Amino acid sequence: MTDTIVKEQLLDIIDALTRQIEAAGKAVPSTSGGMISEWMAASKTCKSRLEDDLLRMAVVGTIKSGKSTFINSLLSGDYLKRGAGVITSIVTKVRAADTLRAVLYFKSWDEINEEIAHSLRIFFAAGVRQNKEAFDIRDSEDRIWLQDALENLESKYLLSNDTRNMDHVLLGAYLKGYPDIKDIIPDKNGAVFYENDTFPLHRDFSGSEYLSAYLRDLKLEIPAASLEKNIEIADCQGSDSPNPHHLAMIQDYLHTADLVVYIISSRTGLRQADIKFLTMIKNMAGMNHVLFVINADFNEHETVEDLNRVAGKVREELGLIVDDPSIYVFSSLFSLFSVQKDALPEKDRMRLAQWASESTLVSFSGEEEGRFQRDFRNMITEQRFSILLKSQVHCLNFLISDLGKWLGISRDVLAADNAGAAGLLDKIGKVRQEAAQVRSMIQMTMDGAVTQLQKEIKSEMDKFFDIRHGNLVPGIVDFIQGYRVSYEQFRPLLDKGDFSDALFSVFQAFKQDLDRYMAENVNPVMIGFIKTKEGEIVRYFESLSTPYQKMIQEAGKGDFTYNDGGRNQTPEEEVGLSIDLSTIKKNRGLSIPSAAATLDYTGTLKTDAFMKLGFYRFTNAVKNLLKRSKSYENRDLPALKAGVRRMKKETEASLVFYFKNYKENIKFQYFYKLIESIAEEMLLQMINRFSGYQTDLMELKSMVEEHPENKLKIINAIENIQARLFEVKREMAKIESNL
Repeated sequence: MTDTIVKEQLLDIIDALTRQIEAAGKAVPSTSGGMISEWMAASKTCKSRLEDDLLRMAVVGTIKSGKSTFINSLLSGDYLKRGAGVITSIVTKVRAADTLRAVLYFKSWDEINEEIAHSLRIFFAAGVRQNKEAFDIRDSEDRIWLQDALENLESKYLLSNDTRNMDHVLLGAYLKGYPDIKDIIPDKNGAVFYENDTFPLHRDFSGSEYLSAYLRDLKLEIPAASLEKNIEIADCQGSDSPNPHHLAMIQDYLHTADLVVYIISSRTGLRQADIKFLTMIKNMAGMNHVLFVINADFNEHETVEDLNRVAGKVREELGLIVDDPSIYVFSSLFSLFSVQKDALPEKDRMRLAQWASESTLVSFSGEEEGRFQRDFRNMITEQRFSILLKSQVHCLNFLISDLGKWLGISRDVLAADNAGAAGLLDKIGKVRQEAAQVRSMIQMTMDGAVTQLQKEIKSEMDKFFDIRHGNLVPGIVDFIQGYRVSYEQFRPLLDKGDFSDALFSVFQAFKQDLDRYMAENVNPVMIGFIKTKEGEIVRYFESLSTPYQKMIQEAGKGDFTYNDGGRNQTPEEEVGLSIDLSTIKKNRGLSIPSAAATLDYTGTLKTDAFMKLGFYRFTNAVKNLLKRSKSYENRDLPALKAGVRRMKKETEASLVFYFKNYKENIKFQYFYKLIESIAEEMLLQMINRFSGYQTDLMELKSMVEEHPENKLKIINAIENIQARLFEVKREMAKIESNL
């Protein structure tokens, strides 16, 4: 029995249980408020956890390694644009659905104009002057002005260390994409859908840097039998993209991913870019669930021995980063062509026929792909999803038990004579008092745990972000202070008297290198720290609940028995409490700042004032002091060096200030709130263990005494619910036997 079938069966049981809870509320009207509401809420939570639980798989690798082809082969169809290369600027997410649909989430016009304004700030330093106070790309005059400004920028402003300036790329993309996008973006922030026959149109966006610049998110819904409905596959940008913002987007997805499939081209093997990216994943504490696929190119390798040679070398090199890596070698393109052979163009049919004749290679690739599929399914479904299912089974068992006991006690109170009912209510009252004491103890413990954990988190974060000895800032400061400028390369500009242009070019190269450093070195360490602390917090609370398990169980038992309608009650199972961190964060709206947030330090750099006023005034003053000297070495070079020192000093101060605020934001807006939310969840879980014994049945007894004609009716209704609840419990037992 697959986990998907078990999940559907559990959802059916939850629906059946919900109906019995509703029936109980109607059958015993005097208690249809508090307890019924709590059980209904618990049932709803259990159902949402099953329905909303999403297993996220990130497919990553360098540019042209075959990521899109691999995903298409998994889906048995050409759904994603192959060969998109470096131009893709968003993570494309794929989920199973009943119909074929692409959902494009566009940025709002305000967000677009804000991004443009951010990119323009740095170009002001090159003499670009905005035509009016606020830029609006929908204004034709603004677009004409920007087009002229970009065309008039000399090539020296468009490259830094042989790499295109990312601000220039973004501005150009917005301009070139506007004519095609202006009538598509909704007036309000929303989505555009391409369904069935129009589905391929989404490739115009994922495969165009001009159109994809306008997208916030892109999701594909595909009716693929090979894709479980609880799985999301993300096609990520090339890990060696020159744009640090692309890397930050990948990092954001990796932070939420349950599994990573890393694609390596058999043509190139493991490259330096791969090593760098995998080291980054390791620093993010994300190497526990990574599968490595060597995407075999049958045109490059004539024998299985040659492929095994590549795999052996890759395994040896990966061993420096991860212990015992799981490696699979197969051709995704051959698999994709094989399922599409009747619809392939003539050229591709000829390629497929040629490959198919290599029986040894084909057999080897098929065996390796089958091995990957088995391990992939095991990791995705049988391991992680089974944990979720077992957790919900435990949750439902306790809910069924609570409801069953409550029904049994209610029936006994109604069926007993006055003396018997009074004795039973007296015992229940004692249980309530004992439960209240336990509740009070748990509350005090949780309050103390919250205070203690918040104190520890503050201390750990102060150490982590410490300016002199922490894990982040000292490295950034060292990078800035140790940054070397090759002044000789700017000599042609200085010889022409273009001192300001030389200074801007230095700053542009410096900022681009610093952004890359932040994305590659700062973000992974910071994300790894956050994930580690999250795990420690959860484990602390789960261990904290252990001493209360026996106490809670004993408080719930009391010293009485109840009538369950002649059906045997199974003993309560002692189950440790568990925390679903993703659900808590989702319900409370908690999330860490995006990885791209670390690249926004330029906001504290005050680029306009720094570059246009203080920077130039300072360097011009230096030039005036040295104006008597005519030579490059004695006049402009010292001024340029002085300007670089000022640039590095200002940047260092801005980054120190930025991370001080960043630390406080994560501490108060994320970790403190997360700790409080987990404590509330744990308290709720523990109290729900004996919640069924806290109902005040005195109102029920009084109501029946006033209307004795209702007594038999209520007893019969309770017994009918008990019978149906017993059937629900039997179905639960069948499911448990298959887990």
